[in-house]
Amino acid sequence: MQPQDVIWRLLEHYSLQLQLLDESMGELDPKNQLDLLSALRECEQLTRTQINILRRMQRRYDNA
Repeated sequence: MQPQDVIWRLLEHYSLQLQLLDESMGELDPKNQLDLLSALRECEQLTRTQINILRRMQRRYDNA
């Protein structure tokens, strides 16, 4: 397996995770579940950071 393949697989996984987080946050009541909503937003930020790191690596491999 090539590095680009690993990166692609992980990006797909994180994309699905973002979708799940978005759907889950949409189903919560902001008044009654503020703590959970806050935790999910933090998870979303972390996931986006992971995606950005992988995209940076992807550019390196694409330019090599």
